[in-house]
Amino acid sequence: MRYFRQALALIREEKLYSAMYIAGTALAVAFVMLIAEVYYVKVADIAPEVHRSTTYKLTHFAYQKQTGNTVGIDYQMFRDLFQTMKAPECVMAVDETYGVKGYVKLPDALHDREVRLKNTEPGFFRFYQFHFIEGAPFTQDDFDNERRVAVITKEISDLLFGKDAKALGQTVRFNNLDFRICGVVETPSALTEVCLADIYLYLSADGMMKEWLSLNAWRSVPLHLYFSVPADRLDAFMQELKSVEARYNATHKDDPADVLTPLVSYYSEVWSEFSHMFYANVNDNRLWFLTPAAILLLLLFVPALNLSGMVASRMERRLPEMAIRKAFGAKRRTLLGQVIMENLILTLIGALVGLCLAWTALYAWRDWVFYVFSENTKTFGRVPIIEGEMLFGPAIFLIALLFCSLLNVLAATLPAWLSLRKPIVESMMIKK
Repeated sequence: MRYFRQALALIREEKLYSAMYIAGTALAVAFVMLIAEVYYVKVADIAPEVHRSTTYKLTHFAYQKQTGNTVGIDYQMFRDLFQTMKAPECVMAVDETYGVKGYVKLPDALHDREVRLKNTEPGFFRFYQFHFIEGAPFTQDDFDNERRVAVITKEISDLLFGKDAKALGQTVRFNNLDFRICGVVETPSALTEVCLADIYLYLSADGMMKEWLSLNAWRSVPLHLYFSVPADRLDAFMQELKSVEARYNATHKDDPADVLTPLVSYYSEVWSEFSHMFYANVNDNRLWFLTPAAILLLLLFVPALNLSGMVASRMERRLPEMAIRKAFGAKRRTLLGQVIMENLILTLIGALVGLCLAWTALYAWRDWVFYVFSENTKTFGRVPIIEGEMLFGPAIFLIALLFCSLLNVLAATLPAWLSLRKPIVESMMIKK
């Protein structure tokens, strides 16, 4: 409490010094927190993508060992080899290569609206925890009987039927085909890229595949598979994949395949994206942190050098005061602790200001910030939705606390320690 009162007295006495110190700290913290927030939103388990930390992905089944060709995953392969796996908590398949966009008919029956589409299967809504405002996801029975049902977002529901109208059971015309709405979900943020869509259909429900291709040809559409595997089940999951590989190779002895090679975790995919953005070596996962770490260190040391110069200048003015206190028996570590605590309080004030600046910038310019810092190009030109859990994560506060402590130690300790090493007589003579 005494140090806090001393810090307040310092702010009142030296307003320019305090304002510059707080402003310098605030800007540094704001930039660091901005980058930290972008990383956090990209990797944290945020609804509906609550399994990011345990997600593994297969974009194709395997590499054939002799030819080097890839084997795509069709629905039959997914159902026979992967859907019944025991080690993963959840397994789901989604068509990422077809149907990225489509069109819904607007209420005037004359104009269309371009929408984002996900072609998937019932496991999708067990894998991602959407908040259903109305109804429920399509079921396995809907899938097996090829009923034309759809799940839409609240944004599309409001657009088609009005904000207060009930969409459940009504019909939406998508790509000139009618679908009964079985559920309405809260509109996901554009920052949850994997599950982002406006309308969700099961893999064959759009009917277009059967019109354009031969009957049941949709079952050959290449799928991407997602597995949620807790850390304690990872070994069992790998063994189960090897078993799947053995079952496949038993019927393809002429050209066996390796299923583990194309498997990638969600984190590895994100780090590769960041590495590519910073022109690092994408093939070496050990290098993913180098450029971001260099940026953070730059944002740490440059303000620390500026603030340490200000602290050194102020310590020169306070040397006579320190000399008198040493003459009356004050120990050097006591005086050093006082200086560090005074600067820590100023640093914390600056950090709170910087945190507010970072949140303000993140919300006000969220489309620009996430595009620049994370190459988020999948927002389809729409401003991302920012949820509270994206800003108030525990990791963000720990980063802020650690950064403030490091900044204070770097800025205040060395100049204060050097000044307090001077003899009492020399310190007393400085005022003259």
